[in-house]
Amino acid sequence: MKRIALLISCVMMSTIIFIVACKKDSLDPNLPVLKLHPVNVTGKSGQHIFDTLDIFAPYGAGKLLLSKSINLVADSAFGVQSVTPVNTGTNTYQYIFEYTYQPDEVNKLVGINYHFEDAKGNVAEKDLTINTNASAAQIIASHKWKLISKMWTTLTPPQESENDCERDNIWSYVYADSTMSVDYGTNGCTFDGFNIYDKWWVSDDEKTFTDVYHSVFNTSQITTEVYNIESLSNDKWVMDIALDLSAFGLSNHEVFVYTYQAQ
Repeated sequence: MKRIALLISCVMMSTIIFIVACKKDSLDPNLPVLKLHPVNVTGKSGQHIFDTLDIFAPYGAGKLLLSKSINLVADSAFGVQSVTPVNTGTNTYQYIFEYTYQPDEVNKLVGINYHFEDAKGNVAEKDLTINTNASAAQIIASHKWKLISKMWTTLTPPQESENDCERDNIWSYVYADSTMSVDYGTNGCTFDGFNIYDKWWVSDDEKTFTDVYHSVFNTSQITTEVYNIESLSNDKWVMDIALDLSAFGLSNHEVFVYTYQAQ
């Protein structure tokens, strides 16, 4: 009985090996192969990325479809987009995907699916994962800001220079069109409203903040201020600027540090 059982076991093992070998031999070496680089990207809202899909398709390119999901739910606004890869050589193709990190996708799981079919209908897929963090500009525009300190640091010792009439000023910034405004509150200063604020922006490296305003009495009198961003969070924003006060008998490099609190 033991010899019979051993014989049966050997026969079964040989059959399994034969089936696996046949399956390997039956695989079509000309099936499409996709290579995506990178497969994961992380950036800040408003920034742009480029993702490259390389395609090996000996049977030729049929179609390439792109779809998008947010938190594993299909994005109907993106839909299913049919794009055309570029022929880069013998049996090789390439498609470069450009995308802008979206403010409303911060801390969400976003995926781009590449669905490729060759000329014979064989299918291959790859997925790009997109991680979006809030940019400095988005953080600034997400809150109203109250000035709580204006420290004159080049004085010895440093001195708080915020006026009482400024303590209820509330600044607002719009992300979509980079406009800005200020609510002077009830304790108005003498020169409140003399300047009309036009635009603001944050540098690409997020190290500086710039605002532009003009005089209400002369629209051609335009002032541009560039601040160094010292720190920025959802609660507090600190930046400094060097001003030329030589016309008032002071130096041409008087540094003021502005601290704002999110409202």
